[in-house]
Amino acid sequence: MKQKLLYSLFCLASLGLLRSSLPLPVAAAPIARHQGIARPSEERTLVVYPNPSTTGIVHLTINGLEGRRAEISVLNVLGTVMYRETLTELNDHATKTLDLSKFANGLYYVKLEADNATQLCKLIIR
Repeated sequence: MKQKLLYSLFCLASLGLLRSSLPLPVAAAPIARHQGIARPSEERTLVVYPNPSTTGIVHLTINGLEGRRAEISVLNVLGTVMYRETLTELNDHATKTLDLSKFANGLYYVKLEADNATQLCKLIIR
């Protein structure tokens, strides 16, 4: 019963039907596809590609965090952290490949945290 309920919530959340009926965790709140990190004077971006991914192999490009430390997380629609990694000594145009091929098909969020700022990107695995 609990599994069916969670599956139903997952389906509804991925369709965007839970926005008005149930509060989502902050990390899983509906957002723009590429929302910038909080400082407009500095260009910091996270790009996730290919999106959607049919293999589960995704590439991340992180710009503007040269020499800094950042944390990458992948969250499901319920806000559960499915993957987490700390990146140190980033260069100006850092790239990272993630193998998410064991993840179930669906909607995920890739979260970049650095310097007390956060950026989220939606990721679809098919």
